[in-house]
Amino acid sequence: MMEKKRVDRIYVDKKDLPDFSRLKENDSPFAACQNKELFLAAMVVGIHEGGRIELKKKEGYFREEYLNDEERALIRAIAVSTEGDLDVLLDKQKVYSIAEEYATGGISILKGKVFSGEYGSYAKKLESELLRTLENNMTNQPEEKTFEDIKDLSPIELIESGETSLVEFKSSLIWDYAKRQSNKRLGIAIVKTISCFMNSEGGYLLIGIDDNRKTIGIENDLVVLGGSEDNFELRLTNLVNAYVGKINRPFIDVKFCDLDGKRIVKVSINKTPRPVFLEEGNKKYFFIRSGNSCQPLDVSEVTEYIKYHWSDL
Repeated sequence: MMEKKRVDRIYVDKKDLPDFSRLKENDSPFAACQNKELFLAAMVVGIHEGGRIELKKKEGYFREEYLNDEERALIRAIAVSTEGDLDVLLDKQKVYSIAEEYATGGISILKGKVFSGEYGSYAKKLESELLRTLENNMTNQPEEKTFEDIKDLSPIELIESGETSLVEFKSSLIWDYAKRQSNKRLGIAIVKTISCFMNSEGGYLLIGIDDNRKTIGIENDLVVLGGSEDNFELRLTNLVNAYVGKINRPFIDVKFCDLDGKRIVKVSINKTPRPVFLEEGNKKYFFIRSGNSCQPLDVSEVTEYIKYHWSDL
């Protein structure tokens, strides 16, 4: 079975970009709005008046990470209403494609309503209909797990759920199983994962578990480190200090435990109260958790992400 593509951006049709841009000019009620808010407004108009229109040429409009829980719930509710089946929620790409197609169907209508002078009453009507749609579907929505929800799960329970937005597995800290030798890049990859959890909602990193959820243990790492778990934790601490800063070390907790007769490490990572950059050489990188992977943001995306993720900064 072909793996479904991960959703990290929300798209609009390239032909509609002028309409989206026009609606953010100074004489529009959307002038001070975020891209996601304008998208959602176009989506709702599409639901009520424009229908779904397939995107011919996709253009990334904003990152999925910028949506809050209520906005994601709204998009899921609309997908369920459209398909008439909760199973649609198993296909995240389809859920967001439905939203994108409705936004495509509604953007030109929304532009016409805004600049025709009838937007005020029209907006109130849409708001009431939108709330009714959301209320009718929220009771059927499965809640997404949070860091707090899984804090009491054992390592085996975390492994059974697989890699998620809150859980990731790494085979080792030092020992490269493919090359059969030490590899310092593995440590950097682990710190990258730690930083992306810090910049998102927190999470758990299990070291000694491979991508197939098999317990392989950290015994080879320990051999390299003289058999000492203290040395393992010190190596991890030094990596965190070197690449993301000593100030962020208190946001992780390291525990060693036994599983299937092998030693593994459970690293608990809390969300930080400020952005965390990974520094390597003269370069800085910014990672966030998106689905079950870590994704880098470019400069403009970092600015927008920080603005909404740490709104009190």
